[in-house]
Amino acid sequence: MRRREEEPTPPTPFPVRPVSNLEWVPPPPTEKQLLAEKIIAEEMTVRAKRHGMTRAQFMRTAMATVVAFSVLNKVNGLDSSGGASAMPILPEPCDDPDAAQALLQKKTFIMDVQQHHADLTLGNPAAFCFLDFGDQEPIGVRPDDPECPESIGQLHYIREVFINSETDVGVLSGLPGGLPLGPVGMAKTRDLVNKLAGSQRALTQAVCDPKRPPGGETSLDHMEQHVKEFKARALKCYTYAGNWRLDDEAVAYPMLAEAHRLGIRLINTHKGLPAIFAPGSPESVRTTDYPKALRDWPDLSFCAYHSGYFQGTTHPEGKQGLTEFLEVVSSLPENDRKRMYAEIGTSFAYVLQQGPDEAAHFIGSLLKALGPDNILWGTDCIWWGSPQWLIDGFKCLTIPESMQAQFGYPPLTEETKRKIFGLNAARLYGVNADKKNRRKIAKGKLKRLERQQGGVRATQALGIHGPQTRREIFAMLRRGVLGA
Repeated sequence: MRRREEEPTPPTPFPVRPVSNLEWVPPPPTEKQLLAEKIIAEEMTVRAKRHGMTRAQFMRTAMATVVAFSVLNKVNGLDSSGGASAMPILPEPCDDPDAAQALLQKKTFIMDVQQHHADLTLGNPAAFCFLDFGDQEPIGVRPDDPECPESIGQLHYIREVFINSETDVGVLSGLPGGLPLGPVGMAKTRDLVNKLAGSQRALTQAVCDPKRPPGGETSLDHMEQHVKEFKARALKCYTYAGNWRLDDEAVAYPMLAEAHRLGIRLINTHKGLPAIFAPGSPESVRTTDYPKALRDWPDLSFCAYHSGYFQGTTHPEGKQGLTEFLEVVSSLPENDRKRMYAEIGTSFAYVLQQGPDEAAHFIGSLLKALGPDNILWGTDCIWWGSPQWLIDGFKCLTIPESMQAQFGYPPLTEETKRKIFGLNAARLYGVNADKKNRRKIAKGKLKRLERQQGGVRATQALGIHGPQTRREIFAMLRRGVLGA
């Protein structure tokens, strides 16, 4: 993978307009998003000077994140305090570093079930600026080194997710065909993370394209290798790869039967967010295939990645957002609904950028339909940069009483947040999330490095890694971002 040229500090501490994972085309930013970007950038400059910091230094503080959330409230005409606020942000944390830190430091177990990186070429580990794989201790992070490449590669992924965010456990995903990250690469990265951490911090999924001819890295005949040799804990598949359905007995059922034989009980599927490079995908990524698959496979659980969210006007029948997925869930018998899960990667980021109230509606709708035990935390990072801003956003999010009364949403309690942040996924993936194991995670090398550098924010790269326009998507592909 080619190195990117060094880029200036971005205008905001986190993206306020959509970021793609190269599968879908982000819509143009709205007027409110452009206004938010402008106001946040101005606030970063003014407040950095007030606190005697450079812009880059200030943007790596909890204050910067809190200020940006406050601006999202402002440009969307939302209350920043009181019972009607979806994201209560008082003035004090915007100016007081200790108050900002206190607002965001609520510690909880976080398990992110949708993570990616692309460039797998390590070469000589000593050539990388922020991790030293020799025998010397501690591992070093030098973000100010001009030779440090901005990339979406293996080592950058480790830094952004496991050092510069509060993520405790991550699950790596691949794509059909093995690009940009195949099963072998996923396993190598997982093992490297766990070796560096000295504890279980990363897991992988099997990836299967049931229409791919035998012999391919992600064809059906390789699933046994993914599970037995690479130790995959769940299955990830993409119905847009060849346009098939989970309830297709000729295509999908042999794959489900093989997963069942191998002991896999969780089937994760990309749903919603139609793929730009897959003609026909708006139809194949619909969630209407779940009812029959759930009925015919009573020992399997199914998870809709991205929660089946359709952005803009991309749905074949014009249904927006979660509409169709919620209709599907409501049609399920209770026993089948218990085995239906929603993962919120990218979709949560997308709606949060539209305003904290939209994020509250999104989470409230899922809670009303599925309950607190069937929603999984995922971020689709590192495409969005460090996932810390999403963690912070969910920590601050509430479902106002007015929304609860009008729409029948349950409250977003701290207990519910703990379940969504990690306890639900830990149960499904067989991860020990008790306090004793969390203490072990906190004592690992990566956690020690996090503390040595001054916390998860101190050396964040700040930038994003996914494209924000159609032009950027093709430019990234021309530059060989996917390791061509």
